[in-house]
Amino acid sequence: MNKILLILFISFINLNALNFTKKDLQILKDLDIEKSFVHEKHLQNLYNNLSNKSHLYYYKKNLIKSSIYISKIKEVLNQEGLPSSFLYLSMAESNFIIDAKSSSDALGLWQFMSETGKSYDLRNDEYVDERLDFIKSTHAASKYLKALHKKFDKWYLAILAYNCGEGRVIEAITRASIDKYIDRYPDEKNSSKIKEYRKIINDYRKTKKDFYKINNIYKNLEELNIHITAKDLLRIQKKLRRQYLPRESRIYLRKIVVLAMISNRNFLKKGYIFDRDINSTITTVKLKGGLHLRSISKALEMKYSSLSRMNLHIKQQVLPFDVKDYDVNIPYSKLAIYNKNKNKIKNESFATYIVKKGDTLSTIGYKYKVKYSLIKKFNDLKSNRLLLNQKLVIPVVSNKIKNVKVKTVYKVKKGDSLSTIAYRFRINMQKLKNDNKIRTNKIKIGDKIAIYK
Repeated sequence: MNKILLILFISFINLNALNFTKKDLQILKDLDIEKSFVHEKHLQNLYNNLSNKSHLYYYKKNLIKSSIYISKIKEVLNQEGLPSSFLYLSMAESNFIIDAKSSSDALGLWQFMSETGKSYDLRNDEYVDERLDFIKSTHAASKYLKALHKKFDKWYLAILAYNCGEGRVIEAITRASIDKYIDRYPDEKNSSKIKEYRKIINDYRKTKKDFYKINNIYKNLEELNIHITAKDLLRIQKKLRRQYLPRESRIYLRKIVVLAMISNRNFLKKGYIFDRDINSTITTVKLKGGLHLRSISKALEMKYSSLSRMNLHIKQQVLPFDVKDYDVNIPYSKLAIYNKNKNKIKNESFATYIVKKGDTLSTIGYKYKVKYSLIKKFNDLKSNRLLLNQKLVIPVVSNKIKNVKVKTVYKVKKGDSLSTIAYRFRINMQKLKNDNKIRTNKIKIGDKIAIYK
């Protein structure tokens, strides 16, 4: 009796020491974690560790720096129907660093691997890597997490699967269920079915082969009628090298909970980060493929570096040429200026290059700091073979390159002739022919004509 009272007294002290609130318990409820999880020793230790002054200063600095992105991320999560605490999953993954990269080449706010990103419609090619688009990647991460939730029926299990994979979570639930069943019904320890299950689990732990057998047990677990909690899965098993879950994943789940609790106490009340109008930061507009971010920034009357930072996913700073239009992230405050100037955006960032002896697509790409595949696609080349004096149009920020003439590039349309093009741009027709190495007056639809005024 005295022992029970002592345990209750210690729990009461811990709860009051950390001063858990209804908002904290709501975080656990949102993630489908049992309320008693607040008493978990490792959770409390992590809270004490991460809530010291040095950590709080770091979080505050990081949150302020990323605040324009955070409000948009929060908006997307709300649109997708995810609990607001999932904001801190992104913080745990990348510290809200848009171009964060892991040692395993996971990229972006949500640390997508390339193939996983593609399976959730995040484009990744020579034009763009949408893992770095904080809006599209948040939509993709939300869809991935909702798919995991559908599979496991609990948000905290979706979080764990996001971190260590579905297979490891299935293994963890399977092992924990069998162990808990035996603890509850010791007499069943030597039953033929439990022995069979144990053997399959032990064989898998040793060889990591035949996972389908573990999966079959997992599907049959309902007959055991065992309820598994977060504390069950995070429990440390003595003398076992392979725990239910990897150490990293155990810390990962606790960290998300703790970060949310810390923000409740130190940032939400202040109202300077998370309570901003979610529509006051960044919005998305559609712009014609092939435009350069520098041209767009001029029309928006904003710094090119600021616009580029909002669109890190756009490689070479050139919108994809193979689509009619493409989404560009801009400050919401610039939307009125965009609507006023959107029809005036001109791309002045192409260079015309005449192939010389010894040139290859690779050497030309190296000179202009552009991938050779981008030059190849833009010029509709069927092979890597080049002809002497062949004209190439290079999509590039060319004011950084010396001795390169950069002018407007015009694509020939139906009804055009050299004389009408010359008249339109108020340029001498002979000069137009000379500049483009054209010997006759014949041109065809789709030809690209460089205009040197």
